[in-house]
Amino acid sequence: MSNPLSLRQEWKSTSCDPLARFYPGYSREHEFLLQLLGRPRPEQSLTLLRAAPQVDWQRLFLITPPDLSAYLGHQISAHGLTSHCPEQLFLEAGDARRATAARWLRLRFELRNLMSEFNRHNLDFAVLKGAVLAFIAYPDSSLRPVSDLDLLVRRENLEKALKLIGDAGFRCPERFEFANPLIIKDSVVPGEEISLPLEKPGTQALIEVHTQLESAEPWFPVSIEKVWEHIEETAWNDVCIPILDVHEFLFHLVLHLSRGHYFSLGLRPLLDVHLWVELQEKRLDWQWIRKESVRRGYSDWMYLTLKMVKDSFLTPIPREFFDHMATPPNLQRLQKLAYQQIWADQRAHSKVPPRLAITLSQPSVGRAISSLFKRLDPDGALDTPMIPALKISKKPRWRLSFRRILRDLKVKAPIYLQALQNGSLAWSSLERAARLTRGRTEIRNILMGREAHREEQGKTIPKKGAA
Repeated sequence: MSNPLSLRQEWKSTSCDPLARFYPGYSREHEFLLQLLGRPRPEQSLTLLRAAPQVDWQRLFLITPPDLSAYLGHQISAHGLTSHCPEQLFLEAGDARRATAARWLRLRFELRNLMSEFNRHNLDFAVLKGAVLAFIAYPDSSLRPVSDLDLLVRRENLEKALKLIGDAGFRCPERFEFANPLIIKDSVVPGEEISLPLEKPGTQALIEVHTQLESAEPWFPVSIEKVWEHIEETAWNDVCIPILDVHEFLFHLVLHLSRGHYFSLGLRPLLDVHLWVELQEKRLDWQWIRKESVRRGYSDWMYLTLKMVKDSFLTPIPREFFDHMATPPNLQRLQKLAYQQIWADQRAHSKVPPRLAITLSQPSVGRAISSLFKRLDPDGALDTPMIPALKISKKPRWRLSFRRILRDLKVKAPIYLQALQNGSLAWSSLERAARLTRGRTEIRNILMGREAHREEQGKTIPKKGAA
């Protein structure tokens, strides 16, 4: 039997995969995983069958993000690779799929009831992101897990929508009692509303309500009213659900994973984009998408993200889309930073306290201390909208900070202590988490700094006819 290490070394010396340039840990298993994802093609199955005996299957499942385990198992079956996959690993993928299917039973039930109430009260809404993808882009909804249901409503109908959701039994969980926007907004785009999940007690069913899209106002010259004018309906089992139109849905997907999260959500969002493009290939007007991306001001985010999607999955995006669009600044550096986020070990990263990672990522001791105390005693003006709006406590800040610390000790400390004891929260994990945080900051500085420069130029360029 061949040594997996020697096989990896041999693959590195012969591979022509361009992605190996951007991620030092890229291996035969990464390449195999990307080929395995996406819709089955006869010629692709033959290639995978030839490569399967050389794959380290334990490593393949280790580098696969947990939210892609079910889909990986499905693709293994679809390509006829079951005999090559260790039985235990294949069973684990099946368990992940069954868990997702069970969760969807509850979510589908709650969504159907809410849709009925919204329609009865003539309240406009649209279903966003994961729920749409799960039912129309993936072969089966059990292959695409979601943490919550995202609903878009008109701003003027927000209170009415929240009341209907509350009447259905959904509440803001107690764990967000101390959700201070001045802490949370470190991880959101300036001006972005913070939508807290609403939970139905005892069900794990979560709903987030939005009035904004990352691809529209207030950041970009796209009126949310224009978005509402082009809402479509798509078949969902025996009902029709309202969704964004095919192009707006793509814009939203790309901006959410890139500008909204700086690629930290991992590989699955790239696969989401790939499957959406494949599904809507005949409807997508790439010339219009290119021109509209430039007009709206997020061509850099579209170029970077769609190039990575195409390079990873050979997605049918025409080369002309990239040839006729300006290349983002420091493209190679951006790709390297983005792939570090995408291929990060999500299992290990989830064990690291986010605030600790932010603190360790600071460039100086002074900044680190300042970051840490921001958690203990946040200060500043409350300028971040929250959905639902939380009551502002009249208690002294020091008392709220103390109660927040006590809650952290009660809820989070045992999790982190267990991680320390079993070795999953080692110093190396903290260093990796801090490095990823710095990477997201660098992506933001490169591209959002360019956005600010364009905006400033737009303000200073004199209009025709001006003196």
